[in-house]
Amino acid sequence: MAINEFVVNTSSELQQVLDQYHPISDLRLGEVLLERNIITREQLQIALEHPHAKHAHLGQVLVELGMATREQINLALSRKLGIPFVRVAGYPVPPEVIALVPPEVAIEHLLLPIGFHGNRLVVAMENPLDWAALDILRIQTNRPIEPVITSSNEISEALERYYRQGNEAEFEAMVDDLDIRHEEDEDDKADPVYVVEQEAQRRPIVRLVNAIIMQGIVKRASDINVRPEKERVGIYYRIDGKVHFSRSLNKQSLPALVSRIKIMGRMNIAERRLPQDGAARVVRDGKAIDLRISIMPTVKGESVVIRILDTSAGIKSLEQLGLGDREQKLLSRIISHNHGIFLTTGPTGSGKSTTLYALLQEVKRGNPHIITVEDPVEYEIAGVEQVQVKSQIGYTFAEALRHILRHDPDVVMIGEIRDLETARIANKAALTGHLVLSTLHTNDAASTVTRLIDMGIEPFLLSSTLLGVMAQRLIRVNCPHCLAEESVTQEVRETLGISQDEVFYRGAGCEECNDTGYLGRVSVCEVLEITPRIASLINTGASTQAIKEAALAEGMNALTENALTLARTRKTSLEEVFSVRLE
Repeated sequence: MAINEFVVNTSSELQQVLDQYHPISDLRLGEVLLERNIITREQLQIALEHPHAKHAHLGQVLVELGMATREQINLALSRKLGIPFVRVAGYPVPPEVIALVPPEVAIEHLLLPIGFHGNRLVVAMENPLDWAALDILRIQTNRPIEPVITSSNEISEALERYYRQGNEAEFEAMVDDLDIRHEEDEDDKADPVYVVEQEAQRRPIVRLVNAIIMQGIVKRASDINVRPEKERVGIYYRIDGKVHFSRSLNKQSLPALVSRIKIMGRMNIAERRLPQDGAARVVRDGKAIDLRISIMPTVKGESVVIRILDTSAGIKSLEQLGLGDREQKLLSRIISHNHGIFLTTGPTGSGKSTTLYALLQEVKRGNPHIITVEDPVEYEIAGVEQVQVKSQIGYTFAEALRHILRHDPDVVMIGEIRDLETARIANKAALTGHLVLSTLHTNDAASTVTRLIDMGIEPFLLSSTLLGVMAQRLIRVNCPHCLAEESVTQEVRETLGISQDEVFYRGAGCEECNDTGYLGRVSVCEVLEITPRIASLINTGASTQAIKEAALAEGMNALTENALTLARTRKTSLEEVFSVRLE
């Protein structure tokens, strides 16, 4: 393998590569990708002519269009720049090297010091051409810097591993710095709202909120919870679907803390009696991370939930959802129709929107006119017209759909069918030659049919428009670094119909997975295709059980069975299967 393409896993390999590497300045990124058969010339031309190419890196445009993965782009950049690509996930970094770069600098610029090459500090970064970050490091460390390339995911995990203690110490220092004034300490004529706003703008509170959010990003949290409790404020992070307590703050910090978050989300800091929603955006190393903020008043004070949407992570493809071969092929066949309705169902946080975005990426390949109506728009998709619902001014899903159908779409994606009016318009769109993708809150695939009929959709119309339903859940994936035999109770075995001698595995807990035993999540599902037999059952008003039995007889894999298959391949635990079972 050529030295410019070398993927480094150890410090000795890195020293050898750094002694010999040299850039290939006359080689363009597109040429490297063509040389490796990652993209075609037609795809390169499409990316170069794309509107985003005017202000975004070619690699970023290719990732957005689904033509290349981020790792393929990073490896190609490694070849072009003559900079080694380092796997930092298992790379040992001495404490004295970590100590050279403060946590706030490493986290803000998404970089990790990993060693020395001569007198130069070797730093792993996803963007080795971030000159501003390199200049800061030179000044901070008083050393020349040797950048190498790695993936953002590996850096984030390594930052959590190496800087955890430093982050906590800095976090506690921020809390100690807080100087929260009490309203009774102020002049009686002082405006309490003004007082709290002033506190919210002070540096310690700003740093505290930034630290809470930054830790959530580094920990791969999907949500940050700030909960007022009797004698404290609890900070919790939802990681891989489970809530984990992080730390507690002084109860007196709550008003200024919430006000700072309201200011970030452009909400009314004077309103403390009613719920409020807001949004903000964090930019790290040129990558946007969207924050969706919800404020809810409780008897103990205002509670905050911040949802983290990493737009730079990109939209998953159908293959990346982790579905079985049968389900993938079935979904591809269903969305190949040019009209009809396909629904994804499940509780909040079950990955429905992620599935819809993946399906849109598949549908996009045929270059149709796609319009979405969402609340909110979570990820921006190149080449798709996305509409944001604004309920406060009467611009609902139903109202938006009426206008969308006059806007010449081929494919319509509806964020959620919430009422009969939206359901009827979606059904009408399917009847008039549009492919409609949407979500619904039901437990399993078969009950979706009866739910729509209960809402008021006539069975004879539904049987002619519905293409299929996918019920899904997200289950946690076993950490591969600490896999151990799982202890399974008799109750779980009996409920799932598992024999006594069958062995299952789960993560025991280690540094890599924050002692949870799990690392990431994957979808499990059941896909019900509307065959002529099932359409006939719908038309005659058959029960949910009758529809389910017919689907199973025609080959549908039940969600619980698909989850068990993952457990039998050691990908997840029986504990997780038990938690998402539908029977």
